[in-house]
Amino acid sequence: MKNLVFTKLVLLVVLSSLSAEDAVGGFPMKGSRPNVVFFLGDDQSRFNHTSYGHPTVPTPTTAALAKESLVFDKAFTGQAICAPSRSMLYTGLYPLRNGCFMNHTKVRPGIETLPSLLKERGYTVVLAGKSHVSPDQSFPWSHRFLPVEKPGASRHWIPLEEIDRFLADPGPDPYCLIVASEFPHSPYMEKTRFKAGDVVLPPYAKQSDSAKEAAAHYYANIEQKEMELAALLKLLDKHGQREKSVFFYADDHGMERGKFTSYDSGLNVAFMVRWPGKVAMGRSKALVSFADFVPTMIELAGDRPQGFDGKSLLPVLAGKATHHHDYVYGVTVNQGTLGRHVFPQRSIHDGRYHYIHNFNTLERLEREEKVGREVDYFLKKGAARYPTHREEMLFDTQSDPHELRNIAQDPEYAAIKEKLKNRLFLWMKEQNDYLSEDGPVPFLQAKDRFGLDKRDERNRIPTEYVNRLKGRKVDPHAVTAPK
Repeated sequence: MKNLVFTKLVLLVVLSSLSAEDAVGGFPMKGSRPNVVFFLGDDQSRFNHTSYGHPTVPTPTTAALAKESLVFDKAFTGQAICAPSRSMLYTGLYPLRNGCFMNHTKVRPGIETLPSLLKERGYTVVLAGKSHVSPDQSFPWSHRFLPVEKPGASRHWIPLEEIDRFLADPGPDPYCLIVASEFPHSPYMEKTRFKAGDVVLPPYAKQSDSAKEAAAHYYANIEQKEMELAALLKLLDKHGQREKSVFFYADDHGMERGKFTSYDSGLNVAFMVRWPGKVAMGRSKALVSFADFVPTMIELAGDRPQGFDGKSLLPVLAGKATHHHDYVYGVTVNQGTLGRHVFPQRSIHDGRYHYIHNFNTLERLEREEKVGREVDYFLKKGAARYPTHREEMLFDTQSDPHELRNIAQDPEYAAIKEKLKNRLFLWMKEQNDYLSEDGPVPFLQAKDRFGLDKRDERNRIPTEYVNRLKGRKVDPHAVTAPK
């Protein structure tokens, strides 16, 4: 009898010592070293999913996946553009800190990434599909499966045959398989079964017939991505991986009034996690970030994540926590893009209120000129692209989910704005940002074809301004280097 009592007491102590991230429903999570598959869409807003409320967009596969998953309503990338968003996902660091805060640029030398971190912990790490991260030596994938041509498709498809072969014999180690689609990114399908009448555009988009006609072709690209996802899920079932694998779905960032901006339509992404028997199905309002993926993987591998901007999602996935981050942050840098111009933005979101600070508005330049400071041509050109943008923007995304009403000047919200603004500028200092509230807005070095002072079809500057910035551009890594 005494032995039985002692055994029960030991069992109670063991069970009570399990942390929130250690178990859900009796299944171990932390250190369980599962296989992980992450499907990443390209250029699709959260608002363009039926599982997030859109009435007509063709997303049957993600809608079905959502019913089997924990769906996050408040998941954010840190920058609404391809390379920075992906670099953040693969480093656990915001763009300014990992160094890739302009498109088509590299992460900072010495930054550890998902493949290097997981290979050190005994994982096979595979990238199948689109890359758009660099340099190659910073991303030492165990295997790299390139996108493949698909007859009739407007872009390359994910390499399903190579994925099939890998899943048939992945080897003795657990694996992390990143499947990165090129869809629904442009160019769009020439042929589409959708009509302009099928299209429902968000309220911030132009509601013209031509816009709806263009969106009908965008719908066709979304359909291609859904077909890819369906084929991948079928392969996982074929190889008995549904129960054995954690499956993540996300899009890298939004598109319409989203890409290259700090609006929620760019930064607030679709994000869902399926792990049968271990992650409960439903929806979460926890504020989560792309920076959380690497720490989550580190903890699944059995180690304690340290030094990241994100933190492990396991407490939320285990159903033991409903709160994750107090704030998430956003960065916009339009230098280094095809539509190159100077209009940097920084933002902070507390899950409801979203504060955006614009650093090169007409409002700011007028203030500079009034005190006798000369304003550079390229700064004027960048500010003129956004004539209605105020220096400060604040949105209540609960009552105004499409961010149509800027309440930054409303006295009723002054305290909220000031709190968010102060926290944003503190974070910027922590990230070694090159911007400050009243400091200069520098010109950043970029690849020659994205030069602000290079004249071409996308950048029709006057002849006298060609090469005008020679010697005045700063190295992006140098101006954000840890101090």
